Amino acid sequence: MRLRTFRKPSGGSHVNVTPLIDVVMCLIIFYLMVGHLAAGRSSSVNLPTSTTGRPADKAGPIVINVVAPDEGQTEPILLIGEERVLQSQLSKILKDMSDISPNAEVQIRADRALSYGKVAPILTACRDAGLVSVKLVAAKGGKRPA
Repeated sequence: MRLRTFRKPSGGSHVNVTPLIDVVMCLIIFYLMVGHLAAGRSSSVNLPTSTTGRPADKAGPIVINVVAPDEGQTEPILLIGEERVLQSQLSKILKDMSDISPNAEVQIRADRALSYGKVAPILTACRDAGLVSVKLVAAKGGKRPA
């Protein structure tokens, strides 16, 4: 009669750490999101005024929405953000924006019903204001030209 001997595995005990890594990653993402949201809700501080210094650069691009004119009008409706702008004031407003942020990007979103002749003065106003990064925005899709 032979006796069987059982050997203990040489690797010792094994612990699966995959669930632990998943939990830690979820906690990291949670704290990053909460930190980002909390940074935007800083307390309202009454800052002092100054006549010197440079204003902060805007983070996003300048978006000009060009909407087809209402019935009876010939000029398209211009919107910078949510603010309606007259075409005669556009050059001055863009110049002021370019003084604040000289490398700002301009995105022109024009209605497809408008002809190029209605959009061209806006491009000229951007050039006159010294804004060099001007992009015409279009929706993705449509047919490719042959």
